[in-house]
Amino acid sequence: MRSAYNYLLLIFIIFLSACDMQNVKPETNSAEEISDIAETNQAAQIAYQNEDWKKAEIAYMKLTKKIPAETEPWFRLGNIYARTDRLDAAEYAYKNALSRDTKNSKIWHNLGIVQLRQATSTFIEMLEYTDTSDPLNVRAKNVVNSVTNLMSTGFESTETE
Repeated sequence: MRSAYNYLLLIFIIFLSACDMQNVKPETNSAEEISDIAETNQAAQIAYQNEDWKKAEIAYMKLTKKIPAETEPWFRLGNIYARTDRLDAAEYAYKNALSRDTKNSKIWHNLGIVQLRQATSTFIEMLEYTDTSDPLNVRAKNVVNSVTNLMSTGFESTETE
């Protein structure tokens, strides 16, 4: 009697296990997915090297979704956005990259360049709207001139890949 009970229990456990296996998803990094990631990465790099910013952006965006823990796609997106003058998006992308690698000096550097450009734009806009006799207007001119001089010395061209 006891062996019949054990036999039925064993069949029941096997049956439940088989049912559970139907709901198990395959490994998230299957060979097909790895191949797709490699192809997308290659396409992104080629588009980036060719300065095809639209194609590179699309490919790197796909990579941020497929391999969210990776730093490089976010960093490259930051560079693309900075080069296409989308400074808020560049700042967002660089900050995402930094959240994955806080010790990367290239990311910190490029974020700083973008923030300098944003600050300069703000001061230029301030000059358009404020009275020229306002003491802060003079300060804004000095900031714009200083940052412009800094950027013209090649400081910005050190934007790293």
